[in-house]
Amino acid sequence: MTNEEWEELGRDIANNTHLEDLEFGSTDLNDRNMSLLCRGLTRSASIKNVTLYENGLSVAGVRSMVPFLQNANNLQELDLDGNNIKPEGFHALFRALRDSPIERLSCQKCCIQAIEIENVYFPRHLMHLYLSNNNINIDGCHGIAKLLQRKNTALSSLYLTMNKIDDDGAGILADALRNNTSLTTL
Repeated sequence: MTNEEWEELGRDIANNTHLEDLEFGSTDLNDRNMSLLCRGLTRSASIKNVTLYENGLSVAGVRSMVPFLQNANNLQELDLDGNNIKPEGFHALFRALRDSPIERLSCQKCCIQAIEIENVYFPRHLMHLYLSNNNINIDGCHGIAKLLQRKNTALSSLYLTMNKIDDDGAGILADALRNNTSLTTL
């Protein structure tokens, strides 16, 4: 597709008031095309679920999504599995989704090692966070611990399988869970 066609597709999706699910999994949607698509998509009011797995997106692709994410008043689920968003992209996602109604965020296999997010940027309605198959290490555990210690969180499920969490990291998470009353699945 040409640049104009990607942007036109975004506008057409935004103008469709009945479309709730947007899935571009394993397509040619790279950082450049994501920027074009989101330029048109920003005004969308009906999208509830966005699936963008394995598209070669990086931090730049996530940053181009920010205006759409900040205006997506109905967005409940976002799946970015298999993209190279790294910690910087994850941080940009959290900042953009802070005031959104998002309940499920999946960033599995996204090359995330550390999580350095201030509690003020934690999405208020986020219930399910999928971070499996990353490279989360002890530094990442410190960031996750801050999220787990957050007051009035809705987070009930956190998935961390196949990371680089050692005994020290597990200890950090265990300490953080002592006063957590929302998490039911780890």
